[in-house]
Amino acid sequence: MAIKMAVIGAGRIGQIHATNAARNGGVTLAGVADAIPEPAAKLAAQLGTSVVTVEQILADRSIDSVLIGSSSDTHADLIMRSAAAGKHIFCEKPVDLELARARDCEKAVKAGG
Repeated sequence: MAIKMAVIGAGRIGQIHATNAARNGGVTLAGVADAIPEPAAKLAAQLGTSVVTVEQILADRSIDSVLIGSSSDTHADLIMRSAAAGKHIFCEKPVDLELARARDCEKAVKAGG
């Protein structure tokens, strides 16, 4: 059974990680979300998936995991929201620039299972 994964972030690092995930036979891409529509559309087309919103990703119970490759200042919020939605999380570094915020993410991930 393939892991159903959605990508958040269609910039340089998001493109790299999403392309690698798409090459993995155990992953099915469920969509690409980005604050800027054009890069999301381009990456989604290249990888044979659709453009989605973060809200759609978090609400969709069939999506097992998220790949967070958005700008660094969004990581902590997306980690906490994804954990609360019960998603498995792959996040580009850094989690956050503040240690306390990174620890808050750790707690959220543990609480989310």
